[in-house]
Amino acid sequence: MKSKKALYNILSQFTYEIISFVCGLILPRLILSTFGSEYNGMVSSITQFLQYISILTLGISGATRVAIYSAKGDIEKISKILKSTEKYMRKVSLVLVFYGIILAIVYPFIINSIYSWINVASLVIIIGIGTFAEYFFGVANNAFISANQSKYVYNVILIFTKITSTVVSIILIKYGFSIQIVKLGAAVCFATGPILLNYIIVKKYKIIKKIDADNIVLEQRKDVMAHSIANIVHDNTDVFLLSLFKNVKVVSIYSIYNLVFSSLKKLSNVFTNGLEGAFGDLWARGKIESYEKNFKIFEYLNFVFVIVIFSCTTFLILPFVRLYTFGVNDVNYIIPFYAFLSVFACAFFCLRTPYLIAVQSAGKYKETRNGAIFEATINFLISIILVKPLGLIGVTIGTLFANVFRTLQYEIYVSKNLVERSNYDFVKQVIWAISCFIIIFALQKYLFTFNIINWYMWLIKAICLFFISLVVTISLSFIFYKEKLLASFQLLKKMTSRKKTS
Repeated sequence: MKSKKALYNILSQFTYEIISFVCGLILPRLILSTFGSEYNGMVSSITQFLQYISILTLGISGATRVAIYSAKGDIEKISKILKSTEKYMRKVSLVLVFYGIILAIVYPFIINSIYSWINVASLVIIIGIGTFAEYFFGVANNAFISANQSKYVYNVILIFTKITSTVVSIILIKYGFSIQIVKLGAAVCFATGPILLNYIIVKKYKIIKKIDADNIVLEQRKDVMAHSIANIVHDNTDVFLLSLFKNVKVVSIYSIYNLVFSSLKKLSNVFTNGLEGAFGDLWARGKIESYEKNFKIFEYLNFVFVIVIFSCTTFLILPFVRLYTFGVNDVNYIIPFYAFLSVFACAFFCLRTPYLIAVQSAGKYKETRNGAIFEATINFLISIILVKPLGLIGVTIGTLFANVFRTLQYEIYVSKNLVERSNYDFVKQVIWAISCFIIIFALQKYLFTFNIINWYMWLIKAICLFFISLVVTISLSFIFYKEKLLASFQLLKKMTSRKKTS
């Protein structure tokens, strides 16, 4: 494993996610306080509807990465792979234009909104600009940079565009511009990222542009597509059903909680984006022993991540929402049972990260596609049955059941086919995680008896909870997983060493 590149990828991705989270807190709050819950819910809903066009891209990015792993650095082969991907994505971009126009015409009629048709339709077109730029310029280049274990290059660009778009949006809001102008300014900033990445790749990596495409290299696209379709259904079921059967104010509640949960998922994806290329390289070169060793360390570290982060989230989510929505009285944002269900659903989602990386890096899409389809089916069926009587809680129950199933399905497949280990190893780690959480719960119940009335108190509690959770988790690791704990320290030392690693 190329430890240096993996470290750069993880650190840059982590930095981007933190900045993205902070910016994601600032903008929705400003939109909420300036334009109201209805506009906030509408922006979230439109963004989700625009993402449905990504069905046409399904399988492309994953198949491109697998093909690049197999090319083993051959620039001519890689150039043909990227040319095939680019040709396809040009067609998708054209379809996106037509889809955006149709959505702009139809969407205002399918939501329950007080705003005019032209007001809503223009918002759809403007938000679609950033999506178009990503499809036209970004997919092939992003797949290459990930497979090349150089995702940090694009992460630096993303950090710049995220900060720029946030600053531009804040300025436009403060000067009283409409939500359409605010979103247009953000879209233009985001569009520069994929364009800049395209320029860097052509110059730095000597990709041959004038070369014939070789569509055979993307033969896994259909198998990856099944996963992607299932993921889209699974990820967008909640907003889709709430938009149809409830109203945009309920979507606004969902979007506020999702600020936290989507950021936690992205934080978990730091490891996916940072390490998939490294694991894919090990698998392609047949270094199975190193592959298994690093996987087991990563699995343990992911459990540590889930225990610490979601222990904190359990006790901080409601105070966060209460402070974040202070002064917004057009809808009740404090729903404790929904909050706790969402914590568990998100935790199970993040538990799958190492197994997801193992499957993707080994290119085992065909073998696991039925599980992906079944996950989406579970989520949609349960959610559509429960959305009317239970609303937010109903769709979250569907998500929770689906996440539990898919995580277990991934873990069983990896243990049986990719890594020499027992399923009992996973069960033991779950028991260990529950034990850690019980101790953390007891400590916080005893130590933190004060009410959180401002952001300062929330931050103090967050810091204290984080360190308590970390100390408890590391202490129990030393008792039950001492070997993995020490191996993790050794790997960290290797990644931060100045010596060249491979």
